[in-house]
Amino acid sequence: MKSLIVILVFIVFIANAQYNKTNLKLEPASSQTKYRYENLQLYPIRANAAFVASNKGVGKFETLKNALDKKKVVVTESKDEEVNNLFIENISKDTVMILAGEVVQGGKQDRMVAQDVILYPKSGKKDLSVFCVEHGRWQPKESGKEFNKYYSISSNEVRKAGAVKKDQSEVWSKVAETTTKHKATTATGTLTALKESGDYTKELKKYTDYFEKRIVNENDVIGVMAVTGNTILGCDMFATHELLEKHYHNLINSYATEAITTGKTVQLPYEKANQYLDTIIDDERKQETEVLKKGTLLKDGKKKIHISTF
Repeated sequence: MKSLIVILVFIVFIANAQYNKTNLKLEPASSQTKYRYENLQLYPIRANAAFVASNKGVGKFETLKNALDKKKVVVTESKDEEVNNLFIENISKDTVMILAGEVVQGGKQDRMVAQDVILYPKSGKKDLSVFCVEHGRWQPKESGKEFNKYYSISSNEVRKAGAVKKDQSEVWSKVAETTTKHKATTATGTLTALKESGDYTKELKKYTDYFEKRIVNENDVIGVMAVTGNTILGCDMFATHELLEKHYHNLINSYATEAITTGKTVQLPYEKANQYLDTIIDDERKQETEVLKKGTLLKDGKKKIHISTF
């Protein structure tokens, strides 16, 4: 009988340790100024002990950046050299987590990943859905058909155009808006030219320096919501604090780029931010359907690893 009770308690514990209102809370309004810099407000999303404990078994994932830098993955043009499809192969013993919006450089044109992907060890060659972020080039550079450089997560609006609208023309339009704003236009129109814009990179560093200090030792923080002006830029939540930390720098790049490009003084009432989070975590029965209307959801088996909404 005792064993049965323990099993039932465990089942209830696991069932309740999900992305819901019981387990996740937005940072209180009283702490807003700590997580605000210029035109960007971040709201940490904190998890309770049940959520943290239930996700302790989530495995370790290598990031796409590290995997490329350490040559653990090989990314190339596809056999038919399609704009919206690449080949990717994990040749390592590690599991690699790839996020929608991440940009790889090389091949015949720079590309942005279209959706979250888990790439298991020794994966063999897999298709990778992508969007072009360099419309004016269709010829290989010195790396040939291979992609051997990692840029970052794209600016928020470019990321949204791919992940939600799934529209190549919209992606190109948002790339052009962003690079033009920062006087980073080139003959090929690549998004990655942003890193050559002195004013932009100087401003971006101020944002990243400020925010990167904010959640390092806050182990209950598993996600963030980003706001500028009266607009919610988006929300990213992970199964563990460690996963958030691994992707935090590049997410800040994405959100801060938008704040620098189109941002305004933060005015959105705290209640609106809280209501937005509620739309994601209020009803788990509808959660996946609702999330996929405005973002991406990544699972490892039945376990939700990353939720991203715009």
